[in-house]
Amino acid sequence: VETQLARELNVSQAPVREAILELAAMGILEERPYAGCVVRKLTAEDVADIYDTRARIDEYAASLAAHRATDEELDAMEQLLRGMDKAADIYEFVQKDILFHAMVVDAARSPTLRRIWHSLRLAEWTNLSVTATENSLEKLKQNHWQIFHYLKMRDEHAASAYMFLHIKGFGDEMKKHFTDQMQKKL
Repeated sequence: VETQLARELNVSQAPVREAILELAAMGILEERPYAGCVVRKLTAEDVADIYDTRARIDEYAASLAAHRATDEELDAMEQLLRGMDKAADIYEFVQKDILFHAMVVDAARSPTLRRIWHSLRLAEWTNLSVTATENSLEKLKQNHWQIFHYLKMRDEHAASAYMFLHIKGFGDEMKKHFTDQMQKKL
């Protein structure tokens, strides 16, 4: 119940309502008519499906961006990556990671793709991914530089393939992490 949660968290009802809507959009909460929301029991296959979908969407975005990104957009991505290299902590890195992927989507110049990418709340999963990954922060930074390199070379196939593998790798790790967590509960 929103009012009870707001009271327990000592906040107004508006941020609780926004959080519930966000979690429902991500598929973590399930809305039930006349009963409110319940936490959805995600399976490892659900998690894999989320990341497989994101991998395909980001792959397509990179493919389009390789041809459509302006020099100014590429310069902005490069500046962002330089900032990512200097990220002091994981929180700062994640914020820049989300922005980088959003910039690639924007550079694709596809209003439909942009709407889908934002509506699926794909970026929010990045926070979860980074906490579960076995990759070092340095390796993650290198992945982004490689994607950028292919975008700047206007190499559609390499940019899209590397983007796909980047996201798919997170999906595989999240599925393994999720499976491991479920087995610990047994």
